[in-house]
Amino acid sequence: MSLKKKNILFISGVLILFLSLYWTGTFADSQGGHTGLGHDPALSPNDEKIAFTYFENDHGTLYTAPVEGGKAERLLEPEEGKDDLKPAYSPDGKSLAFLREWDGEEHLHKQLMFYEGGHARPLLDKEEYVPFADFAPDGEHLYFVKNSKYTETYNDRTQPNGFDIYKMNINTGNTEQITDMNSVSISSLQVIEGGEKLMYSTSYETSSIKILDLQSEETKTILPESSDYSEAQSPALSAPRLSPDGKVIAFADVASKTENGTFQYEIFTMNMDGENITQATNVDDYASNPLFFQNSQQLLITVDRNFAGRQPDYEYWIVERDGSNKKEIHIEIPEHETGAP
Repeated sequence: MSLKKKNILFISGVLILFLSLYWTGTFADSQGGHTGLGHDPALSPNDEKIAFTYFENDHGTLYTAPVEGGKAERLLEPEEGKDDLKPAYSPDGKSLAFLREWDGEEHLHKQLMFYEGGHARPLLDKEEYVPFADFAPDGEHLYFVKNSKYTETYNDRTQPNGFDIYKMNINTGNTEQITDMNSVSISSLQVIEGGEKLMYSTSYETSSIKILDLQSEETKTILPESSDYSEAQSPALSAPRLSPDGKVIAFADVASKTENGTFQYEIFTMNMDGENITQATNVDDYASNPLFFQNSQQLLITVDRNFAGRQPDYEYWIVERDGSNKKEIHIEIPEHETGAP
């Protein structure tokens, strides 16, 4: 065998060995999956606590912690193979709605759950896929987004489709359908104006924000007056949230690109007419999920320091609406204990 052929075989063998080691985890994440904070924390009505998901080796469990940081409390024992995500506080701050997620044989499940007094119970069947939920001001009703069907994709897998907004009485389970959109995508939900209206967003083809008047059933569409602020092909309007006074919408969008073309997301604000668009943060990474404090001019945001990497590296920050006085919330995760919201 020639020296050239031997070199080719050697290089090929090294490459195969490297790829094998990489994908089996030798060169990849040695911990076996994401360990750290989750993407979607919730802020309590009195601005004193946050509820969030903490992952250990890709397994997510709900915790609460003081908003200024410090020791966290775990709310529930983790269920094997399932993650507890997207908590939402009740108006009195004593209970939570959240989503329990796991991968089934045919599709991904997101089951609507209710936490109170140290215990959790399902509000809907496991086959009803719920990506978003928010409490009505009375605390007895819950608005949520739910699919009506699953459509086939590939490899005998299906995905949820036909989304609409529903309202449930938490005590009785009585549920009514609020919209008749049969939408491919509803990408956020917030109960606003004392429960008289809903704000949601859609992200199919183009992103837009909608305001639904529950009495008149009329819908208003909100779009930025100009797309010049965004480096995306069209505005992303991710995770929009309305301020307590109903005057300002905060949202995430593409503010810049790195040299290798990776999008960098920042938090923007605008008024209800889509005007006065202002960039509120400069994290130069990935800022998202803005939440307004009730009693101050601050925002709680989520930052991913490894947005383009294989595993996320989330942090929670508090910033003024103009981006000043930014500070990170440092949370201590204790070992295996339960608490209350």
